[in-house]
Amino acid sequence: MSSEKLIIISSEDKDVQSSNSNSDFVVNLREKYYTQNVLKVLVKEVTVPNVFPNIRGSDYGSSSNNVITFLEGATPRAAILPEGQYIISAITASPPDPWDFVAQLNIIINAETATSVVEVTYNELTNKLEFEVTAGPDVTFQTNADGSSISDVLGLTDNLFVPSGLGSPLPADGTVQLSGYQNVYIHSKEVADTNAIDGDFGLISVAEPVSLADTEYNSYAYKQNNDDELALILYEQPRNLSRIRITLRDNLGNILPIGTAKINIVLKAYLASG
Repeated sequence: MSSEKLIIISSEDKDVQSSNSNSDFVVNLREKYYTQNVLKVLVKEVTVPNVFPNIRGSDYGSSSNNVITFLEGATPRAAILPEGQYIISAITASPPDPWDFVAQLNIIINAETATSVVEVTYNELTNKLEFEVTAGPDVTFQTNADGSSISDVLGLTDNLFVPSGLGSPLPADGTVQLSGYQNVYIHSKEVADTNAIDGDFGLISVAEPVSLADTEYNSYAYKQNNDDELALILYEQPRNLSRIRITLRDNLGNILPIGTAKINIVLKAYLASG
Protein backbone atom coordinates (compact mmCIF):
# COMPACT_ATOMS: atom_id res chain seq x y z
CA MET A 1 0.00 0.00 0.00
CA SER A 2 1.13 3.55 -0.62
CA SER A 3 -0.21 7.03 -0.03
CA GLU A 4 0.01 10.06 -2.27
CA LYS A 5 0.94 13.69 -1.68
CA LEU A 6 1.42 16.73 -3.88
CA ILE A 7 4.85 18.35 -3.67
CA ILE A 8 4.77 21.99 -4.70
CA ILE A 9 8.13 23.43 -5.72
CA SER A 10 8.64 27.13 -6.42
CA SER A 11 11.68 29.29 -7.00
CA GLU A 12 10.05 31.72 -4.57
CA ASP A 13 10.73 29.18 -1.80
CA LYS A 14 14.38 28.65 -2.66
CA ASP A 15 17.10 28.25 -0.04
CA VAL A 16 19.00 31.48 -0.59
CA GLN A 17 22.33 30.16 0.68
CA SER A 18 22.27 27.06 -1.54
CA SER A 19 20.67 28.60 -4.64
CA ASN A 20 22.35 30.48 -7.47
CA SER A 21 19.32 32.03 -9.14
CA ASN A 22 15.62 31.54 -9.88
CA SER A 23 16.61 29.04 -12.57
CA ASP A 24 19.19 27.15 -10.48
CA PHE A 25 17.78 26.74 -7.01
CA VAL A 26 17.38 24.42 -4.04
CA VAL A 27 14.17 23.90 -2.08
CA ASN A 28 14.26 22.34 1.39
CA LEU A 29 10.83 20.92 2.11
CA ARG A 30 9.80 21.48 5.73
CA GLU A 31 7.62 18.39 5.69
CA LYS A 32 10.09 15.52 6.21
CA TYR A 33 7.86 12.56 7.04
CA TYR A 34 6.10 12.36 3.67
CA THR A 35 9.23 12.98 1.58
CA GLN A 36 11.53 10.28 3.00
CA ASN A 37 10.24 7.20 1.15
CA VAL A 38 9.03 8.17 -2.30
CA LEU A 39 8.47 5.27 -4.69
CA LYS A 40 7.65 7.31 -7.79
CA VAL A 41 6.58 10.79 -8.84
CA LEU A 42 4.25 12.14 -11.46
CA VAL A 43 5.09 15.55 -12.92
CA LYS A 44 1.63 17.12 -12.92
CA GLU A 45 2.22 20.79 -13.71
CA VAL A 46 5.08 23.06 -14.74
CA THR A 47 5.12 26.83 -15.23
CA VAL A 48 8.20 28.49 -16.69
CA PRO A 49 8.84 31.97 -18.11
CA ASN A 50 9.70 32.68 -21.72
CA VAL A 51 12.10 35.57 -21.17
CA PHE A 52 14.74 34.34 -23.61
CA PRO A 53 15.48 36.69 -26.52
CA ASN A 54 15.98 35.29 -29.99
CA ILE A 55 19.41 36.97 -30.19
CA ARG A 56 21.37 35.90 -27.13
CA GLY A 57 24.68 37.02 -25.63
CA SER A 58 27.35 35.43 -23.45
CA ASP A 59 24.96 34.70 -20.54
CA TYR A 60 23.62 31.82 -22.65
CA GLY A 61 26.94 30.00 -22.95
CA SER A 62 27.11 27.74 -25.99
CA SER A 63 23.65 28.94 -27.08
CA SER A 64 24.78 32.53 -27.60
CA ASN A 65 24.12 33.58 -31.19
CA ASN A 66 24.94 37.27 -31.56
CA VAL A 67 28.37 37.22 -33.23
CA ILE A 68 28.75 37.53 -37.01
CA THR A 69 32.17 36.86 -38.54
CA PHE A 70 33.17 37.56 -42.11
CA LEU A 71 36.16 38.17 -44.35
CA GLU A 72 36.60 41.57 -45.96
CA GLY A 73 38.83 40.45 -48.78
CA ALA A 74 41.22 38.27 -46.77
CA THR A 75 40.90 40.25 -43.55
CA PRO A 76 38.83 38.64 -40.76
CA ARG A 77 36.14 40.83 -39.18
CA ALA A 78 33.67 40.29 -36.37
CA ALA A 79 30.59 42.23 -35.30
CA ILE A 80 28.34 41.76 -32.29
CA LEU A 81 24.58 42.29 -32.42
CA PRO A 82 23.25 43.52 -29.06
CA GLU A 83 21.20 40.90 -27.23
CA GLY A 84 17.47 41.38 -27.66
CA GLN A 85 14.17 40.24 -29.09
CA TYR A 86 14.26 41.16 -32.79
CA ILE A 87 11.71 41.01 -35.57
CA ILE A 88 11.88 41.39 -39.32
CA SER A 89 10.41 44.84 -39.86
CA ALA A 90 8.71 45.89 -43.09
CA ILE A 91 8.90 49.53 -42.00
CA THR A 92 12.03 51.57 -42.65
CA ALA A 93 12.43 54.06 -39.85
CA SER A 94 14.97 56.83 -39.51
CA PRO A 95 16.81 56.30 -37.27
CA PRO A 96 16.30 52.51 -37.51
CA ASP A 97 14.25 50.88 -34.79
CA PRO A 98 16.48 49.01 -32.31
CA TRP A 99 14.41 45.81 -32.72
CA ASP A 100 14.61 45.82 -36.56
CA PHE A 101 16.85 42.82 -37.26
CA VAL A 102 17.86 43.68 -40.82
CA ALA A 103 18.49 47.35 -40.04
CA GLN A 104 20.70 46.50 -37.07
CA LEU A 105 22.60 43.89 -39.10
CA ASN A 106 23.48 46.54 -41.66
CA ILE A 107 24.64 48.92 -38.95
CA ILE A 108 26.94 46.51 -37.11
CA ILE A 109 28.44 44.93 -40.25
CA ASN A 110 29.29 48.23 -41.93
CA ALA A 111 30.66 49.59 -38.66
CA GLU A 112 33.35 46.86 -38.82
CA THR A 113 34.32 47.03 -42.50
CA ALA A 114 37.24 49.18 -43.60
CA THR A 115 36.11 50.05 -47.13
CA SER A 116 33.50 47.47 -48.14
CA VAL A 117 29.88 48.59 -48.20
CA VAL A 118 27.48 45.77 -47.38
CA GLU A 119 23.73 45.81 -47.89
CA VAL A 120 21.56 43.17 -46.23
CA THR A 121 17.92 42.95 -47.29
CA TYR A 122 14.99 40.66 -46.53
CA ASN A 123 13.05 38.91 -49.27
CA GLU A 124 9.47 38.56 -48.03
CA LEU A 125 8.63 36.04 -50.76
CA THR A 126 11.38 33.53 -49.86
CA ASN A 127 11.81 34.51 -46.18
CA LYS A 128 15.55 34.68 -46.83
CA LEU A 129 18.16 37.32 -46.16
CA GLU A 130 20.03 38.61 -49.21
CA PHE A 131 23.55 40.06 -49.21
CA GLU A 132 25.21 42.52 -51.58
CA VAL A 133 28.57 44.31 -51.58
CA THR A 134 28.24 47.60 -53.44
CA ALA A 135 31.79 48.90 -52.93
CA GLY A 136 35.19 47.82 -51.68
CA PRO A 137 36.61 44.28 -51.45
CA ASP A 138 34.56 41.09 -51.71
CA VAL A 139 33.00 39.81 -48.48
CA THR A 140 32.65 36.22 -47.30
CA PHE A 141 30.10 35.60 -44.57
CA GLN A 142 31.11 32.68 -42.37
CA THR A 143 29.36 29.95 -40.42
CA ASN A 144 29.47 28.75 -36.83
CA ALA A 145 32.56 26.65 -37.62
CA ASP A 146 34.48 29.91 -38.03
CA GLY A 147 33.00 31.57 -34.94
CA SER A 148 29.92 33.13 -36.52
CA SER A 149 27.38 32.06 -33.89
CA ILE A 150 24.57 33.92 -35.69
CA SER A 151 24.91 31.90 -38.90
CA ASP A 152 21.93 29.62 -38.20
CA VAL A 153 19.75 32.68 -37.59
CA LEU A 154 20.91 34.13 -40.91
CA GLY A 155 20.17 30.87 -42.70
CA LEU A 156 23.80 30.21 -43.64
CA THR A 157 24.70 26.53 -43.86
CA ASP A 158 27.93 27.25 -45.75
CA ASN A 159 30.20 30.24 -46.16
CA LEU A 160 28.61 32.79 -48.50
CA PHE A 161 31.03 34.53 -50.87
CA VAL A 162 29.61 37.87 -52.06
CA PRO A 163 31.61 39.47 -54.91
CA SER A 164 31.84 43.22 -54.86
CA GLY A 165 29.85 45.07 -57.50
CA LEU A 166 27.92 42.00 -58.64
CA GLY A 167 24.85 44.14 -59.21
CA SER A 168 22.34 41.80 -57.53
CA PRO A 169 22.11 40.35 -54.03
CA LEU A 170 22.91 36.74 -53.15
CA PRO A 171 20.48 34.84 -50.90
CA ALA A 172 21.31 32.81 -47.82
CA ASP A 173 20.96 29.03 -48.15
CA GLY A 174 18.04 28.81 -45.72
CA THR A 175 15.33 30.98 -44.27
CA VAL A 176 15.92 33.49 -41.50
CA GLN A 177 15.36 31.96 -38.05
CA LEU A 178 14.15 34.37 -35.37
CA SER A 179 11.81 32.00 -33.54
CA GLY A 180 14.14 31.59 -30.55
CA TYR A 181 13.90 28.65 -28.19
CA GLN A 182 11.26 26.07 -29.03
CA ASN A 183 11.73 24.01 -25.86
CA VAL A 184 13.30 24.30 -22.42
CA TYR A 185 13.93 21.55 -19.89
CA ILE A 186 13.43 21.14 -16.15
CA HIS A 187 16.39 19.22 -14.70
CA SER A 188 16.69 17.67 -11.26
CA LYS A 189 19.09 14.93 -10.19
CA GLU A 190 17.04 14.28 -7.04
CA VAL A 191 13.78 13.90 -8.93
CA ALA A 192 14.86 12.56 -12.31
CA ASP A 193 18.46 11.40 -12.53
CA THR A 194 18.98 9.25 -15.68
CA ASN A 195 15.33 9.80 -16.62
CA ALA A 196 16.05 10.92 -20.19
CA ILE A 197 18.46 10.09 -23.01
CA ASP A 198 20.10 12.89 -24.97
CA GLY A 199 21.89 12.31 -28.26
CA ASP A 200 24.99 14.28 -27.23
CA PHE A 201 25.11 13.77 -23.46
CA GLY A 202 23.66 10.30 -22.88
CA LEU A 203 21.58 9.88 -19.73
CA ILE A 204 20.44 13.22 -18.31
CA SER A 205 18.27 14.37 -15.41
CA VAL A 206 15.33 15.84 -17.32
CA ALA A 207 12.16 15.79 -15.24
CA GLU A 208 10.02 17.55 -17.84
CA PRO A 209 10.39 19.28 -21.23
CA VAL A 210 8.29 22.40 -21.77
CA SER A 211 7.39 23.77 -25.19
CA LEU A 212 7.63 27.53 -25.76
CA ALA A 213 6.28 27.30 -29.31
CA ASP A 214 2.93 28.88 -28.39
CA THR A 215 4.22 31.16 -25.63
CA GLU A 216 4.84 34.80 -26.44
CA TYR A 217 8.10 36.39 -25.38
CA ASN A 218 8.00 37.75 -21.82
CA SER A 219 5.07 35.56 -20.77
CA TYR A 220 4.68 32.19 -19.05
CA ALA A 221 4.43 28.69 -20.51
CA TYR A 222 2.20 26.25 -18.65
CA LYS A 223 2.22 22.48 -19.06
CA GLN A 224 -0.19 20.04 -17.47
CA ASN A 225 0.25 16.30 -17.82
CA ASN A 226 -2.80 14.11 -18.17
CA ASP A 227 -0.99 10.97 -19.29
CA ASP A 228 0.27 9.28 -16.15
CA GLU A 229 2.57 6.84 -17.92
CA LEU A 230 4.55 9.42 -19.89
CA ALA A 231 4.95 11.76 -16.92
CA LEU A 232 5.74 9.08 -14.34
CA ILE A 233 9.25 8.69 -12.92
CA LEU A 234 9.89 5.37 -11.15
CA TYR A 235 12.62 4.74 -8.58
CA GLU A 236 14.40 1.43 -8.04
CA GLN A 237 14.59 2.18 -4.32
CA PRO A 238 12.48 4.54 -2.17
CA ARG A 239 13.93 8.04 -2.45
CA ASN A 240 14.31 10.99 -0.10
CA LEU A 241 12.97 14.15 -1.77
CA SER A 242 13.15 16.51 1.20
CA ARG A 243 15.85 18.54 -0.57
CA ILE A 244 15.50 19.18 -4.31
CA ARG A 245 17.63 21.19 -6.74
CA ILE A 246 15.93 22.45 -9.89
CA THR A 247 17.68 23.87 -12.95
CA LEU A 248 16.13 25.23 -16.11
CA ARG A 249 18.28 24.41 -19.13
CA ASP A 250 18.20 24.59 -22.91
CA ASN A 251 18.85 21.67 -25.27
CA LEU A 252 22.62 22.19 -25.00
CA GLY A 253 22.57 22.04 -21.21
CA ASN A 254 23.05 25.76 -20.56
CA ILE A 255 21.33 27.07 -17.43
CA LEU A 256 18.94 29.77 -18.61
CA PRO A 257 18.90 33.19 -16.94
CA ILE A 258 15.37 34.24 -15.92
CA GLY A 259 16.11 37.14 -13.57
CA THR A 260 13.21 37.72 -11.18
CA ALA A 261 10.76 35.54 -13.14
CA LYS A 262 9.49 32.42 -11.36
CA ILE A 263 9.41 28.66 -11.88
CA ASN A 264 6.67 26.49 -10.37
CA ILE A 265 6.42 22.69 -10.41
CA VAL A 266 3.82 20.33 -8.94
CA LEU A 267 4.79 16.71 -8.35
CA LYS A 268 2.49 13.94 -7.25
CA ALA A 269 4.52 11.69 -4.97
CA TYR A 270 3.59 8.07 -4.31
CA LEU A 271 4.88 7.13 -0.86
CA ALA A 272 5.87 3.77 0.56
CA SER A 273 3.78 2.78 3.57
CA GLY A 274 5.61 3.24 6.85
